[in-house]
Amino acid sequence: MRQLFAGVAFFPERHLLPSRSRKKNQKIKISWRKGTFSTDWSRSSMLLFFRRTTAALRIFPSPFLSPARFLSALPATLSPPEKPNSDTTQPLTKPQLTTLVLAQYHHGKFSNLLQNIISSPSVLLTACHNLIHGGPNSPAPPSIDSISSNFFSITDMSEEICQNRFSFESCILKMTNKGEPISLVLPNLKLKVLIESIRMVLEVIYDDRFATFSYGGRVGMGRHTAIRYLKNTVENPSWWFTVSFNNKTEFSIENTNSLCLIIEEKIKDEMFIDIIKRLIMSKVISLDLGGSYLGKGLPQECGLNSILINIYLNPFDQRLQELRLHINKKTPESRLIEEDESNHVFHKPLKIYAVRYLDEILVITSGSKGLTMNLKKQVVQFLDKNLCLEIDRGKPSFTVPCPRKLRF
Repeated sequence: MRQLFAGVAFFPERHLLPSRSRKKNQKIKISWRKGTFSTDWSRSSMLLFFRRTTAALRIFPSPFLSPARFLSALPATLSPPEKPNSDTTQPLTKPQLTTLVLAQYHHGKFSNLLQNIISSPSVLLTACHNLIHGGPNSPAPPSIDSISSNFFSITDMSEEICQNRFSFESCILKMTNKGEPISLVLPNLKLKVLIESIRMVLEVIYDDRFATFSYGGRVGMGRHTAIRYLKNTVENPSWWFTVSFNNKTEFSIENTNSLCLIIEEKIKDEMFIDIIKRLIMSKVISLDLGGSYLGKGLPQECGLNSILINIYLNPFDQRLQELRLHINKKTPESRLIEEDESNHVFHKPLKIYAVRYLDEILVITSGSKGLTMNLKKQVVQFLDKNLCLEIDRGKPSFTVPCPRKLRF
């Protein structure tokens, strides 16, 4: 007998009884519950509700619908799955970005940063929001659809970066004056988003590796923090010196190659390093130390300038830290011995204080003049030979500190 419930035909046989199941190697399972009837066929379940009736069952012939005939009755073509809506792309928080970057750390180096991190639409959208300096009453940050409709397509930009097809020439504007030897290169909004994305990734990798006396271009480590450190930490200074760079020379190809070698110590990604090199060679970002042709100080077109300067001078910071520890440990006899009015002898420990704000370096010591001069000689020698930086030796940079005036 064939019984039809809700348009589905079931064929009870002797081996399909209530509250019993077939063997494990068979696919059909049938069970009864009060008011319900369920079956299991090829790992798919179907639940039917039924009620008891006193009317006679109507028996009618019904052809058996095999799976082949059932599938043949379906439409010939099925609609493709819907693409994920671009509205689902949301900007990342700092912990989320940190987690993504640290996931690329393998065997002591970071890899595939360009294809897996920077080309991500979420990272690019986060960079767009970082470029907006909004106040408390500013409107909500734009969505990815708003940016794509009004400015450029983040999805297309993501594909260009991932496939290494991003064009720098179409994203820059060069401005020159007659008779001026240097032109001003301005990036458009699309290129600024890429630069900000690179800065965000480099900040996650290097910020915790910078020295504690490295200021500038870091969150919570600005010029006011550096001045506060000098005011509250430096005690009994005896001698101090500064290091100035020659602003007549530009950041050369040799300096650029040295920077890439320093980055390669932590990052193994040729495409990522090549983009940084192209940004420097095209003058989109300027790393001229000791001032620039267009004005005093380090050019601050974008935050990537500052972090690249800190990366380039990070080996110097480590070397200076080693010199500080070496002098404090190996030359205890250089500590001054003084005697007060009560004829009590006490030791005045030798201390070395250092502050580097981007390309400006200040070193203060509480030791003798000879010790300070020897320290300055080693500092200048390291910058000249290891980092290929030209020191301006013409400026006076060695004097007795005055408590009321310190030019830095």
